[in-house]
Amino acid sequence: MVKLGSRIDVAIVGGGMAGASLALLLAKFCPNLSVALLEQRPLMDPGASIALPSFDTRATALAAGSLQLFDELGLWPQLKPYCAPISRVRVSDRGRAAGVAFTADKQRRASFAGMLGAVIENAALGPVLYRALARLPVTLVSPAQVERVRVCDQGVDLGWQGEDGPGCLAARLLVVADGVDSPLCRQLGIETERVEYRQRALVATLATQRDHGGVAYERFTDRGPMAMLPLPRRDGSHRMALVWTCPEEDAGELQALAPAAFVQRVQSAFGWRAGRILRSGELQGYPLSLHVAWEQWRRNLVLLGNCAHFLHPVAGQGFNLTLRDSYHLATTLAAGCCTGESPGQLNLLEEYGRARRLDQQLTIGFSDRVPALFAAPGLLAGGLRQAGLLGLNLAPSLRASFIGQAAGFGL
Repeated sequence: MVKLGSRIDVAIVGGGMAGASLALLLAKFCPNLSVALLEQRPLMDPGASIALPSFDTRATALAAGSLQLFDELGLWPQLKPYCAPISRVRVSDRGRAAGVAFTADKQRRASFAGMLGAVIENAALGPVLYRALARLPVTLVSPAQVERVRVCDQGVDLGWQGEDGPGCLAARLLVVADGVDSPLCRQLGIETERVEYRQRALVATLATQRDHGGVAYERFTDRGPMAMLPLPRRDGSHRMALVWTCPEEDAGELQALAPAAFVQRVQSAFGWRAGRILRSGELQGYPLSLHVAWEQWRRNLVLLGNCAHFLHPVAGQGFNLTLRDSYHLATTLAAGCCTGESPGQLNLLEEYGRARRLDQQLTIGFSDRVPALFAAPGLLAGGLRQAGLLGLNLAPSLRASFIGQAAGFGL
């Protein structure tokens, strides 16, 4: 643990899924580095629940590579009871014959044989991460509203306001993980490329008549892509997580419906592949856009998570990409520690950036282009979509490459 007001090695601002995961990875791979995690909102007792926006009622699809990372951290036994495994993904285009199904490689690592990934509700993920952090020498500072950042040759000076008044800390490396539209990025003058999709993600938990059998669905409809993800049973009910991406005007109309009418709309658009939909939980809507920071690192500074890249949810890759970034950052800093380098040295952070460039470009490009392709009207666009799905069905090497990237095995 470190004393507030002193100089430490790494300060992480933002205690959501990205910041908490990085803190765990640093504790594992860089045990000699002192780490502080600062969160502007109060953290509840880790034994209860975590009162942060990123640990809300939404669900996250963890790719198989992400599951392996959590297993390496020793967290899979704690996460497993809250996860619904994904053994198969079915992708289809409404009104057209061709579709494609991806099945997990049963020869993959024994712990996750037959799994492409798993789905966990964020409200269950948060407490597991923070219970693990509570056992590690990571300083948690909460609530801490960071108001001052001063970058100097030796590192970064932080000043914040908390329940007990002002606080300060100096760090050799600052990791900004405070989310999309990051206040710290604005303060540091880091610009962001932004694309407004004029869409909203409608999110709800659905009760279904039959068990999902570990199948996740991606259905491209006239109103936008619709994902149905398996969830663990609760109170005897079969459950799936719905993420329906719609144009703003359609989303507003759907959100205004009574619950029973909304369920009918979902059933009509999705079809009967998952059986009858019985009821819907609370429906929430989130505006969608693409944000990519023009600079993800400087000397003594790294951006992580949604403030570095905030993606369209169609491929479910946002948090998985962040975990891969976090893993590479932690292992790069660990290698630097072995040669006596400061965690904020520019050459070390440039090495991290070069290692992450291709994966980020592929994942961001896929998440950005696929929704536009499947939303495009007309016979030509429809034909291209069908050709793409048919090609994935017929070309084993292409399927393997697609599955490997989506499952996050490029660690």
